[in-house]
Amino acid sequence: MKKINFLILALGIIFFGFNLKPVLATPVIEDIKDVPVKSDFVLGPGKVELWLSPGEKATKELMITNRIGKTMDFQINIEDFSGSRDPKQTVVFYGEKESPKSLKNYLKPELTKFTLMHGQRMILPIEISIPEDAEPGGRYGSILVTSSPYGEDAKFEKEKATGQISLNSRLGALFFIRVKGDVIEDGFFKEIKTTKMFYEKSPVSFELLFENNGNIHLLPYGVVEIKNFFNKKIGEINLDPWYVLPDSLRLREVKWNSEWLFGRYTASVSINRGYQDIVDQKSIDFWVIPWRIILVGLTSLFLIVWFFKWVIGHFEIKVKDKNVKDKN
Repeated sequence: MKKINFLILALGIIFFGFNLKPVLATPVIEDIKDVPVKSDFVLGPGKVELWLSPGEKATKELMITNRIGKTMDFQINIEDFSGSRDPKQTVVFYGEKESPKSLKNYLKPELTKFTLMHGQRMILPIEISIPEDAEPGGRYGSILVTSSPYGEDAKFEKEKATGQISLNSRLGALFFIRVKGDVIEDGFFKEIKTTKMFYEKSPVSFELLFENNGNIHLLPYGVVEIKNFFNKKIGEINLDPWYVLPDSLRLREVKWNSEWLFGRYTASVSINRGYQDIVDQKSIDFWVIPWRIILVGLTSLFLIVWFFKWVIGHFEIKVKDKNVKDKN
């Protein structure tokens, strides 16, 4: 009896095993109610960050929502990106070329072309596949989504005169992949400066420069404390984590507002590098001189003093004239 039961169980496993199919991620189009016409489309999330081992695969979903007000075609492209040693340039896109830390060959969207009516949303799976021989460190690529007119609108666009505005637009989602292993984390908070020598009023702008010399992106974070001439804390700016790509300089600008400022102030910055709990500290002095208010005040004071002098002088002359007449 036991042998028969075992045989039936084995046959059942074999039968169902042959009929089982792997569950694959498939694109899905959803209809969303009451989507306003914004003449644009929305892509989310804008950033995807994953830790993967060599040979490992993962799938992430992007959502593209049409708010343009008409049916549009969408095209998916893949490009590598990297950081830059120019602080004014956050990322550099490589087009058809591969970057030193290329990811473009390991990103696979389930679709590269699709059409959405206004108010429709595409849920698009993206497979990330890391090769077996991948070295530890960061790999960086982007999924770029371009919209273009559909049907008759597309023909109309092609017939437009040169110099007119095109309806095409492009958004990108950045993929930050950390390949597990012995990575090089090497970054530091390099500099803080203000955008002006002195300010007339708030907001006061600070430029924070962080340098990454490692092979993996970093997420520094911290706080800026503002103290007045008497060393009393009067303000604080919390700095949420921001990414700094390998072999790059990243400039971040933050602003501080206060209703009334006058004199010398000190901004003290503490930045956690985002690894091993290492904190860098720097400070800078800045001046706030509301010279327009001061000028108006001095001008008003001058006019008041002049007016009183004029009144007193004029009054004395009249008194003298009256005394002279009485004597006569």
